[in-house]
Amino acid sequence: LPACVIVCIFVGEIPECSRGGYTVLQSPYRSTRFSSQQLLQSALQELVCDHSLSPGWYQFQIFDKPARMPTKCVEVNHCGTQAPVWLSLAEGETLPRPLEVKQMTACATWQFLGSASKDCCLFRLPVTVRNCGEFYVYLLQPTQGCMGYCAEGKSMNLNENSDGTCRVFVNSPSELQPPSSAIPLIVAELSGSSVFLKCKFADSSGNSSLGYVVTWWRLLPEGTREELRKDTTIETFAFIELDGINLRLGDRIHCSCTSFFLESPDMQSLPVESEEFYAGIQVCLTVSISEDGREYELTVESTVPLPCSSQRCTLLLHLTSSNQGDEKGLGVDLVLSSCEVELSQTPCHKGVCSQASVHYSAVTDIWNDGDRSTEIHIKPIISTNFLWNGYTPQSVQILVKDVPSAHCYTFTDPHIITFDGRRYDNYQIGTFVLYRSTARPFEVHVRQWECAGMTAHPTSCVCGFAARDGGYVVTYDMCNGLVGETKPRLSVKNRDLLKSGIRVNESYQGRKVTITFLSGAFVRVDVADWGMSLTVRAPGSDQGHTEGLCGTFDGKPMNDYHKEGGQSVEDSTSFINAWRLTPSSSLFDKIPIYESNSSLPEYCQCQQEKHQSSSGASPQSTVSSKCSSSTRIQSPSIIPTLDVTAEYMKSAQLHSETSIPPRRPTHYRPAQRSRTNTQRSQIQRRVMNPQRSQSQRRVINPQRSQTQRRVPSRSSRSSPKQPDLEESTYNFPEDHSSSNSPEPLVPSWPTESGLTESKARRLCEGTLRNSTVGLGCGHLLGEILEQALEMCVVDQQLKDDQTWIGATMPLLENECERRVVEDVGRRKENQDILASLRCPSLCSGNGQCTEWGCSCFPGFGSYDCSQVSDETPEITELENGGLCDVRYGVCSSVRVLGQGFKKSYKLKCEVVKEKVTNYGEWSLDDARLVPASFQSSSSLECQLPVDDPQSPATAHQPVLRWQIKVSNDGHSFSNAKILTLFDGTCQICTFSTSVICSLKNRTCNIDDLCYGEGDHSPSSPCLTCRPRLSTYSWSVAEKNEPPVFHTDQSSLKTFYGEDFVYQFSATDPEGSAVLFTLKSGPRNVVLSPAGLLIWKSLSTKPVTFELAVTDDCNAETRAAVSVHPCDCENGASCVTNINFPPGTGEYLCVCPAGLEGDRCEVDVDDCRSNPCFSGTCVDGLNSFTCHCPEGLTGVICDEDIDECLSAPCYPGVSCRNTMGSFLCGLCPDHLTGDGKTCSRTFISYTFTFMPSYDA
Repeated sequence: LPACVIVCIFVGEIPECSRGGYTVLQSPYRSTRFSSQQLLQSALQELVCDHSLSPGWYQFQIFDKPARMPTKCVEVNHCGTQAPVWLSLAEGETLPRPLEVKQMTACATWQFLGSASKDCCLFRLPVTVRNCGEFYVYLLQPTQGCMGYCAEGKSMNLNENSDGTCRVFVNSPSELQPPSSAIPLIVAELSGSSVFLKCKFADSSGNSSLGYVVTWWRLLPEGTREELRKDTTIETFAFIELDGINLRLGDRIHCSCTSFFLESPDMQSLPVESEEFYAGIQVCLTVSISEDGREYELTVESTVPLPCSSQRCTLLLHLTSSNQGDEKGLGVDLVLSSCEVELSQTPCHKGVCSQASVHYSAVTDIWNDGDRSTEIHIKPIISTNFLWNGYTPQSVQILVKDVPSAHCYTFTDPHIITFDGRRYDNYQIGTFVLYRSTARPFEVHVRQWECAGMTAHPTSCVCGFAARDGGYVVTYDMCNGLVGETKPRLSVKNRDLLKSGIRVNESYQGRKVTITFLSGAFVRVDVADWGMSLTVRAPGSDQGHTEGLCGTFDGKPMNDYHKEGGQSVEDSTSFINAWRLTPSSSLFDKIPIYESNSSLPEYCQCQQEKHQSSSGASPQSTVSSKCSSSTRIQSPSIIPTLDVTAEYMKSAQLHSETSIPPRRPTHYRPAQRSRTNTQRSQIQRRVMNPQRSQSQRRVINPQRSQTQRRVPSRSSRSSPKQPDLEESTYNFPEDHSSSNSPEPLVPSWPTESGLTESKARRLCEGTLRNSTVGLGCGHLLGEILEQALEMCVVDQQLKDDQTWIGATMPLLENECERRVVEDVGRRKENQDILASLRCPSLCSGNGQCTEWGCSCFPGFGSYDCSQVSDETPEITELENGGLCDVRYGVCSSVRVLGQGFKKSYKLKCEVVKEKVTNYGEWSLDDARLVPASFQSSSSLECQLPVDDPQSPATAHQPVLRWQIKVSNDGHSFSNAKILTLFDGTCQICTFSTSVICSLKNRTCNIDDLCYGEGDHSPSSPCLTCRPRLSTYSWSVAEKNEPPVFHTDQSSLKTFYGEDFVYQFSATDPEGSAVLFTLKSGPRNVVLSPAGLLIWKSLSTKPVTFELAVTDDCNAETRAAVSVHPCDCENGASCVTNINFPPGTGEYLCVCPAGLEGDRCEVDVDDCRSNPCFSGTCVDGLNSFTCHCPEGLTGVICDEDIDECLSAPCYPGVSCRNTMGSFLCGLCPDHLTGDGKTCSRTFISYTFTFMPSYDA
């Protein structure tokens, strides 16, 4: 152990040393080791200022230990203040010994601005020091300005306990390493309008004599570290301001803490580093998702407090997305529930100061586009807050994994191809599970009856399907009537289907109907007189999760034959019977119970702002970051489709049912051949196959009673309400047929009509291979074309009817479309195939093939222009003679007058834009289909595409011309009429036999655009249309106002020594940009083009410099800044007065010690505190002199003179000294006096003699 010296000190009754006789100053900031720089940079802690300190006795403590004032000069900006006060010892002067008291002088250190050296004793203050044994106490006076008394720890080896015994203190061994702090944590705090980062840490040792060095640094993009600042503190935290200049939003910040003993600052612990703190907005999400229809949450968090304006602390963020593959036209791969998210201020908790979220989901598409990434961006923030304005949060990437879909086909009688490509035939009748998902509530049931017509062998065809998606059930059914007579009906058997996300699209005038579900599944129906063929798509999310007649969708075709639960079966018959549904158990008969409170989510395409043109009926659109409504399904179609969801789905009804009008194409109508009685008998015998039960023989019972099937009324688009639910069900006898009936007879060649297999194959190949689809898409179809041929040959063998030869054509159409759409890498090479899908039979030579299908010539109709039509309307004239002024009128639609208009959802207008070529001739653009609003049979209104009305035009040509036609069915169009759009500002258009346009006077035609007199150029407000000077070019504006300062900034002031920073602001009345330039002034003036002035004023003489602000037209306004010298007196320094706006030149004088007043012109009365006790005080400059009364001496007359030393009393008389005087004893005997003087006293006697008469 180190040696210790034991000294006992006994304190008497001294008032200022006793408890209650002094006040404790225990701020740790007063330590000489503490730098005040962090307090200067922080608004969260004020400097130590003792100008308001009450006079009295004080003791200093640091961490509850006695401390004393330092006796050496302290550097400026220490002790928690700018001007530290320390105790100055004169040469040979020491601190008072125990119990002694001394009058001493304290000094304040100061360093003038711009000076390289400090003045350790610029200001002086009187201090009385008393040594109380264990500690010192100081008689302190308030300082003259913002100064602070300093303290330093003093280790005292020996003290006395309260009971008078001695106690020993052992100095801390310097060889011990200070304990490390806990791991620092960075949090954000708001103070006023400023944001500070706080590095806080805990002292795990509980040692109160520790100091800390806190280092701030940030991580640069290249991975290196940049140190920001280093603070020394005795607190367990440190602050740094997020000011937007040195430390900005988006920085990745760390802090580290090193601890040290206050008594041995050179001994430091190992640094402890915080985790990274990202200052700003972060996006938290799942970075890898699949096209599985699932919904994910995207959370936006701010780690710092939000800016506040108008008492609202919110921040609106705009989200955009960019997709890999946009250049290939693959479309969006991800959608958001909103393109905007609003953050609201909340108390910061666990590093999060505000939080909001949106949802996102992968778009389920059907093309093989591979895994693609989508980047989510947040637009730059626009705010009046300097810290936040212009801040762009980091973007995030999401990988969307491509999941392939699969297709199942059931065609004609029916031939089935499973999801995995296995083919088999199902000749049974009844209701079956075609496709069921085991991962979600989705399934498709199918009903099969005997095929219509007279078939050679028993065959079955699909007559309807029912699909369930969650709680929604849709049926498309023709099974509730007589064969060949019933038309398909679309039924919605429960809630509002508009909320389900289910869409219904028609193609080829209703021959194809596609019902698409929100998961990406769809059922496509190809309708014929005998029934329907189905194409079913399973989304990738169902891979490995399907069962039913469409197989397992796991890439293994040999395990497609299975029972419920996955058990395999050997033959197709057992497989089919395993999925037969019992009567009244299918989706045709009942609605499954499904409880779900979730509503249909809405999604947005939040693409970055760009222009893209869409061909077809929809006009050119601008896609921006605003919410462009979207779904999670992207199922493009090459075959022209028409969304008829609104036509067939009636909202706000629990059950709605509509009939699709008869649209039976002539392609596949079985021929009504004339048969002899013998032939009928033969056919009847074929149908009366004893191997099929009576309930299965449909064609021999055409007079089936109505009790067998309850057929609801087939009025067009009827909408039964809730009570009609039961009425919409019916008896389907095929559900009661035996599933164990013997196998039918095996057909053989040749057929009864003599058709051989080779001839049937030649017929099928000639029909299918030589069709427009077969010729255009044969190289893509491959094995599907061969399977379609085999189906065709089998159909001929079973039915012996050549009208069935083309029944598998829809299979080729659907498969061709799928392969072209999926093969994104060869879209250009596959362009030639598109016409064969859009225009069947190439419009039969009776129409023109367009992007939207066949546009039939007058007199022809149908989707392939094969039918002679009498529905062609006629246009007689357009509203206003076919003229519309785009400048003064609304030209977004035009009223069409004519005859033969029919109210139908297929009523459309075809518009063709006519453009002017470089040779001044008109050329036709592509045709577009636009909506038409029916008014009467002789009137309707056509909506026009949104095109730029100021498109280039020659001087005398109209702005734009539209060729307009009308169609009642979307295929057969009327005659054309021309609508002319012109600009009434500079054109006059009249109509006689043709439209004639001419220029008005006092207008300009510049760059093929029209402008009126006084119109400004879009690129510069300095240029205007002045037709008197030039008709075809811009002229300089005649009147142009110069820029205007926002406030009176024409004369600003500063003073010597000021760091003058001022932001000029001005606007131009015409709206052009403004530019600031310096015209004259000192060399060290910096003026940015945006108007930020920075200048260090170092001139004592008046200086004036000029700056100018100009607009695009060179009109300017000038301003002057005048510099005034600082007029503070007696050597005082100037500082900026922050209570006045910048540029006013207002300042404050920092007075030297002993002076006060606005300009430091008043000498401070140093005698004001009566420092001389009983003496007389004489004031001086920052000093005073005491004239002591007799008997007292010393600086402040507090020392007694011992007069007895000068023997002031009479010799031999005792002298006793008193405070300020003395007392003498009694004079010796026989002497009298006051002791100072003694003398003998003589007594005189007077005798009087009187005569005596007695004598």
